[in-house]
Amino acid sequence: MVKLNILCFGNILHGDDGIGAEIARRLLDCELPENVEVFDVGTQGLNALPLFSQCSHLLIVDAAELGLSPGEWQFIEPSQMLSESNADHAGGVGYLLKAAHAVTHPMPILTILGVQKGNIAAFSPHLSNPVMVKLHECIEQIVTLSRDLTANTRHAAAQIGGRGKA
Repeated sequence: MVKLNILCFGNILHGDDGIGAEIARRLLDCELPENVEVFDVGTQGLNALPLFSQCSHLLIVDAAELGLSPGEWQFIEPSQMLSESNADHAGGVGYLLKAAHAVTHPMPILTILGVQKGNIAAFSPHLSNPVMVKLHECIEQIVTLSRDLTANTRHAAAQIGGRGKA
């Protein structure tokens, strides 16, 4: 049976970096398959490592620099997160992925959804308007992916790779 953990990263006090927390909050109000769990991991970094070994599939959601317009989202390769040096998440998601590969066996099948950040400012606890406008579309994509993945793994793998544009 497919077990999917959705890990949403972000700092709610740093503008658009809080996108993960908002997505987690909204996903908890959605009707997801019973074998899908959503975690608002905030800035826990390596503290999220045990969540890798508790599932067969893992979806990471985080704000990222993708070269897109703010609020647009895209499924990205783990290597794109590995190259990021983001210390906001206790070493960053890239650091967490390196650690997970070193200590988690077997590694879950990993999907990463990056949301283009716009406004990142300390002690600015609100998402920017361009990010808010795209939020519903991003949530719908995650819900669809979770349903497809838990219903038919091969079909879901073919679905991954899209992006949301404004």
